[in-house]
Amino acid sequence: MKAKAFRSRLLRKYRLTIHNENKLENVLGFYISPLWVIMSLFFSFLLLAGVLYLIVVFTPVGNLLPGYISNRAKEELIRNNIRIDSLTREVEKQDRYIANIQALISGNITIDSITSSPVPINTDGISTDKTIHEKEFMEQWEEREKYNLTSQATSVAELQELHLMRPTRGDVIKPFDPNSGHFGIDIAEIPGESVMAIHDGVVVMSDFTANEGFTIAIQHRENMISIYRNCYRLLKNIGDKVSGGEVIATLSSGENDNRKKEYLHLELWHRGKPLDPSTYIAF
Repeated sequence: MKAKAFRSRLLRKYRLTIHNENKLENVLGFYISPLWVIMSLFFSFLLLAGVLYLIVVFTPVGNLLPGYISNRAKEELIRNNIRIDSLTREVEKQDRYIANIQALISGNITIDSITSSPVPINTDGISTDKTIHEKEFMEQWEEREKYNLTSQATSVAELQELHLMRPTRGDVIKPFDPNSGHFGIDIAEIPGESVMAIHDGVVVMSDFTANEGFTIAIQHRENMISIYRNCYRLLKNIGDKVSGGEVIATLSSGENDNRKKEYLHLELWHRGKPLDPSTYIAF
């Protein structure tokens, strides 16, 4: 009985009339029920909520709400951060280049004072093919220098005074073999181990290569360059000055590194010639 009475009250109709007091006549009149009022309010609320949702999601108004960031705004922030990072790198390159030019003009250049700053060069129309005379000269020079041990002996005497340090722990798993194109040595990786500079110098390369992975090269005294290939992460940039024993890269990502067994490939170059690192470094 109570439910029936409640339903009856909901469906009971009431007349709503708009009356013009001046003309003493009814202008508008219609019948409504409590159920009609409830349904009208409910759908009006849904419509208002839908309109507000569309405004917040698809217009910039949503960005004014505290704690709310739209996906479009997030993407724009990421793009702006990438642009800022790229611009910062370009500005640093230009600053290093300008510093080198100023040092060159003022005559204050000392050994290892110029930091590397890659400058774009237009190579269109420049041929890198060797001429016949160049090929003949190179063949004659290589044949003449094949058995020349003087330069190698001089290199040993100069570099032994540098007291080169070990770049990382681990056993040598592949020795120096220039005849097979292996111009360095491979040192077995120890998980979590770091890569250290073998001597003081300036970073002249710090980049990723397709064949050797992350690679870093350091220019030292006595015209010597050390190259560290197959690193996991590089910690130094071009132009950074490093000391012997300073960490310049890592070999693995940490304790939970599930990569296959890796190694560090170390090369020593002196006056354009590869040297056996085992001759100058105690492993």
